[in-house]
Amino acid sequence: MLKERGVARIAVLTVGDEILSGDITDSNFPAIASAVTSLGFVVSEHRTVGDDTERIAGAIRDLSRYSDAVIITGGLGPTSDDVTRQSVSLATGRELELREDLADIIRNYFEALNRKMTEDNLQQAYLPVGARPIPPAGGTAPGFAVEEEAMIFALPGVPREMVAMLKSTVVPDLERAFKGGGASVTRNIMTFGAGESEVASLLGDLIGESPVGYAFLALAGPITVKLTASALTAEEAARLIDEEQEKVKKRLGSLIYSTDGRTMEEVVGELLRESSMTISIAESCTGGLVCSHITNVPGSSDYFLGGVVSYSMGSKINILGIPDEALSEGAVSKLAAEAMAKAVRLLFRSDLGVAVTGVAGPGTGGESKPVGTVCLGLAHNDGVESFEVKLPGDRKLIRSIASLGALNAVRMHIQGHNRLV
Repeated sequence: MLKERGVARIAVLTVGDEILSGDITDSNFPAIASAVTSLGFVVSEHRTVGDDTERIAGAIRDLSRYSDAVIITGGLGPTSDDVTRQSVSLATGRELELREDLADIIRNYFEALNRKMTEDNLQQAYLPVGARPIPPAGGTAPGFAVEEEAMIFALPGVPREMVAMLKSTVVPDLERAFKGGGASVTRNIMTFGAGESEVASLLGDLIGESPVGYAFLALAGPITVKLTASALTAEEAARLIDEEQEKVKKRLGSLIYSTDGRTMEEVVGELLRESSMTISIAESCTGGLVCSHITNVPGSSDYFLGGVVSYSMGSKINILGIPDEALSEGAVSKLAAEAMAKAVRLLFRSDLGVAVTGVAGPGTGGESKPVGTVCLGLAHNDGVESFEVKLPGDRKLIRSIASLGALNAVRMHIQGHNRLV
């Protein structure tokens, strides 16, 4: 039963000292959040708690008061620090009982591998009284579901096992329980070429003028405009999103590169394929990142002919054949970027040649330009274009933005926009 009329609210509880200590990254939450939002529900809260029975039980009780379902991951292993079963027992007042059917599954698992099973493994066959088991998914840890003030799902922390149970049991259960109580639809509008504050400013007067909510997320280069709408049906929520998206498109124009979940490299790859154009890349400061982005896309051999990482001054001269006069202002200049773009286009006989050169830091490497300076060049049938930008952040961020900026320049060129940034 929904706590209030409206969209079902799902809380996520991640268990494990190793996550709190930073030893491992919680990769389960994004998968759960994606599954929940795809159903039209919302993730109301996400907590991470260490391997402490009292604290886990307290979190379960608290989240159950304000959520329609609680999904727990982690703490279902056979060792002494795996205490999720005990925690659910404490939170719900249900004693643990040995489930012989699960014990047999665990025994058979070890027999099939011709390995000795320890008695500790049988701890995994104990579930709260009345819990509905979710059979192990490739390991020895069963999950389980309990119906209390909220629906409670306990899933293993191993990502492949968690995802299998999420798909086989949790998603169908949530859909059956809460469909019809309202739906939430979220859409991400991906932009590149302006900062978070600038994008937000361009949309400022739209925020709060409709039932659609706005959020902004700054990634390593792109800025995501996240639109969220809730309604009685998913269709109605999607209609609200569609209407708001059109308003956003009018404001942001060519800054938008994707509204359907595609990455920059997927968008650029499709544009190249549709226009029957080929591309080659010359990279310096990005060290192959642009080529890596391009080849992330299956079938990129249709349009990507090759690339050169001309990191040193000597490689620019000896491999690309850049003339001395093109390097008169140093390796980081619009002049050098133009020469690199023309040279790589000629080398691979491609329709487009793209070049990236810059100062990623932390030092300047003898260049006169400050850290963060990046020059991009784009050579095509009508000539060559270039521009220089000053990027923020550390070495990793500068290289990330520069590599996507090179692809964005290709997008802007093919789509016929007047600027390349």
